[in-house]
Amino acid sequence: MATTKKPSAPAPVVVAAKKAAALVTTKPKIVYAEDAGAGMAGIDADSVAIPFLAVLQKMSPQCDPDSPEYMAKAKPGMLINTVTKELFDGKDGVTIVPCNFARKFLRWTPREKGGGFKGELNITEVHALRANGGLIEQDNRLYVPDDHGNVNPKVNDKVADTRVHYVLVLNARSGMAQQAVLSLASTQIKKSKQLNSLIRGVEVDRGDGTKVNPASYANLVRISTVPEQNDQGSWSGVAFALEGLVEDAATYQMAKAFSRLVDSGRAVVNFDAADGEDEPGAPKARRF
Repeated sequence: MATTKKPSAPAPVVVAAKKAAALVTTKPKIVYAEDAGAGMAGIDADSVAIPFLAVLQKMSPQCDPDSPEYMAKAKPGMLINTVTKELFDGKDGVTIVPCNFARKFLRWTPREKGGGFKGELNITEVHALRANGGLIEQDNRLYVPDDHGNVNPKVNDKVADTRVHYVLVLNARSGMAQQAVLSLASTQIKKSKQLNSLIRGVEVDRGDGTKVNPASYANLVRISTVPEQNDQGSWSGVAFALEGLVEDAATYQMAKAFSRLVDSGRAVVNFDAADGEDEPGAPKARRF
């Protein structure tokens, strides 16, 4: 007598069961763009720290083994992002996009009286104060005199002419671009002028055969450091070189947005976090 073979379960049922199991165990996809900006409504310019791009000096705390800010890889002449603490080799430098510029006069308490940032003045205010005796020039520096019109650099506040460059730092290692402030004073003012001259010398074709000067943030600039000295001591200064035009559209738009933020007055720089000493050979490192 022939044996009847039992039919096997239909394959489609097994496949369907596997698909059902997969649907149960698959994690839902998060679409981050749907909630863009959420949770940040209360964050304004005063809530975000724009880092300084600074030059490490011989006496910088990052180079001092006895300082709590010591960094084993930090060397004089390196560039540092003061918020992320990322270091850049000074000789090789790093590429920046100059987004905006401002000239400020920053008031500082002398180190002998504890130091510290006490606010900023614009050039119109400085001219007015100099005219009425509210500021007195001594040894090519501006000081706030006492009630009798006298100046003692160890006692009276100093007002430092400071050139502030708002830049994007293009990090080749991470592929990221980050906003930063480059603050140039004292001996580095001439470097600021050189950078501005380089930028103003760039021309592009408008499309009709005529040449125009593009926005500052259309330029790629290499910042590096160089050794400098005078009769007050030695230090590391900055040097600039043009590297061409910004070709990445996202970088250009980011730089443009940063420039507009500065123009709006909402890009507040926390100079409280900066070093007030703008002279070479100082007992503490200065920030450029």
